[in-house]
Amino acid sequence: MPTPIIYGDYVYVLGNGGIFDCYDFKTGRAIYRQRLSHRGGGFSASPVASDGKLFLSGEDGDVFVVQAGPEYQLLAENDIGERLMTTPAISDGRIYFKAEHHMFAVGNL
Repeated sequence: MPTPIIYGDYVYVLGNGGIFDCYDFKTGRAIYRQRLSHRGGGFSASPVASDGKLFLSGEDGDVFVVQAGPEYQLLAENDIGERLMTTPAISDGRIYFKAEHHMFAVGNL
């Protein structure tokens, strides 16, 4: 259900089951495939990107932060504490998560 994202020279595709793929934008060549170690719920939200990072929100409330580029590098895994079903929004140095019961803003305040 998540929509692929083009960021820099790469296309990133997150499958509902947690398979995360990276492809070369110009050639379509597969760069890497990684399974995200999530708690079992799927991924409905689409990835978003900013500042050289990709943010992947899992339905269980986990947010995976991955370095953009040709090598998979997990930078952080954060638990929001509530179900996440919607795609985050990025604006003015903040990322906004609409969770099951609350709205969270993370970044410069």
